[in-house]
Amino acid sequence: MDFYLSTSIDAIDRSHIYHFLRACIFQSSFSSPVEDKLIQGCKVLDIGCGAATWLLELSTKYKNSYFYGVDIKPIYPQEIKPYNLEFIKADVTDRLSFNDDEFDFTHVEFMSFVFTSNQWDFVLSELIRVTKPGGYIEVAGRRNGYVGEGPIFRKLTDASNYIHCF
Repeated sequence: MDFYLSTSIDAIDRSHIYHFLRACIFQSSFSSPVEDKLIQGCKVLDIGCGAATWLLELSTKYKNSYFYGVDIKPIYPQEIKPYNLEFIKADVTDRLSFNDDEFDFTHVEFMSFVFTSNQWDFVLSELIRVTKPGGYIEVAGRRNGYVGEGPIFRKLTDASNYIHCF
């Protein structure tokens, strides 16, 4: 897979800003009902983890859970990271190196423009394969409009599109 997203310091900073802005607005870093599982201890996979802001936040907060981040470009922290966080350099358009039914929660965010529709079919089938029955797969990202959005939320989505256009 060709990697075309910027890995500049400015782009990484923008991804951190967008993560915390989104978490502040929605009062959470995820939508799936997995808080209890995270507290008790579970396995979480983040595909296309980038600079790993999401993983660093959750692995620090939920110390009983184990987190795995996969990205083709290793811009995530190499040395300093929580004990319950592991990074794997891999192309997610190839078969993932995880067992079937391994994860309780699988997360993909801001990858909507990275894959072709055929690649999405494969990536989603891999997410289904590695997620346990009864587990959650969360695919999150920007859209160009939301049903019933008001003027303030529209300004926010417009601003987020601007933030990520560099």
